Amino acid sequence: MFHPVKAPKHYAGDGDVECKHALKSMLHNTESILSADAIYWWGCALKYLWRWPWKNGMRDIEKCIQCIKYLEEELEGIEKWKQSKSS
Repeated sequence: MFHPVKAPKHYAGDGDVECKHALKSMLHNTESILSADAIYWWGCALKYLWRWPWKNGMRDIEKCIQCIKYLEEELEGIEKWKQSKSS
C-alpha cells in the first residue's frame, strides 16, 4: 500500500483522499485567476500543512508559514502590477 516514493505514508490521508487528490481538487481551474507562482506556493503550503503530524512536525509548520508568506508576496506583487496598469 505505502511506497517511500510513489505513495508515502505521510501523504496517505484517510485512504480515500490522498494529499495529491486534495491538491488537484483545490487547485482545479485556478490558472485563469492566479499566477503559476501563486498556485505553486498555495499548493506547497497545503502539502506541508497536510503532512506535519507524520513527517517533520514543527519544521513543516514553519515551511507552511514560509510558503504562505511567499504566496502573500506574489499576490501583493500582482496587485501592484494591476494598479500600475490601470493608472
